[in-house]
Amino acid sequence: MNAPTELAPLRPVRLAQLGALLLSGPDVRPFLQGQLSADMETLQPGLVLPAACNSAQGRVQAVVWLVERTDGVALLLPADAIDTITERLRKYVLRAKVTFAPPSALTVGVAADGADGGVAHAQRGDVSFIRLPGHSDTLALSPVADWPAAAPEQERLWRLEHIRAGLAQIYPPTYESFVAQMLNLDLIGAISFEKGCYTGQEIIARAHYRGAVKRRMFRFAASCSPAPPGARILADGQRAGEVVDAAASDGGCELLAVISLSQLDQRLTIEDQPDAALELRALPYEPPRG
Repeated sequence: MNAPTELAPLRPVRLAQLGALLLSGPDVRPFLQGQLSADMETLQPGLVLPAACNSAQGRVQAVVWLVERTDGVALLLPADAIDTITERLRKYVLRAKVTFAPPSALTVGVAADGADGGVAHAQRGDVSFIRLPGHSDTLALSPVADWPAAAPEQERLWRLEHIRAGLAQIYPPTYESFVAQMLNLDLIGAISFEKGCYTGQEIIARAHYRGAVKRRMFRFAASCSPAPPGARILADGQRAGEVVDAAASDGGCELLAVISLSQLDQRLTIEDQPDAALELRALPYEPPRG
């Protein structure tokens, strides 16, 4: 879609949960083309592109949102994953002419509300304004580092909207826990099955063409406190899946969890919270169930 024409007039507040990794250099696009699941040829200055960074075994190490800036390509991802993903990507640079900016080079904040829920990127000066699916606020991305911290309620609402939009995040406890399709990344345009090889491509392509995806991510509500990423989901005492992300909401919490399709219709609970059954909630897209 086109870049937004009305940009946030308010001073942004810094989101502690999000960080950005900035890569630059003449080889940055071909380098990322060989490392991420999305097709870098489709990344344009006015767009935001989701992608997965994977292990050689096709396990997701990070879900990133890419924007093309005048100073390079920025990868948005959880702040606590920046160091790990930086180290992982550096191992594959070899002779490519790619420069990694320090983790503090870009600050991520919430700029304003009133976004239309689409996906768009516009840069004014050195500030990027970014809209992600399902979010009512606009993200700001800038070298400025002195923005005030977001209030805990703003942090909670951002995470809750990300969950309601069906957008997975990978945190340290779930590092390499899932194949990309389990997180529905194929349903939000984060995987290209036409591009050339990239790290983990063989496993991801095999799951796609052989229909071997037996676990998918779904959204639930529960009358309990949010469980941490990686917490087990049980069905009749048997493991049925794992929590991907969770946030407090009215009367309890909402969460994304990867669930075995064969157990989706059973009574599901979070381990250690057996009295709070999970209630299936709608997503903006429809995950396959078989």
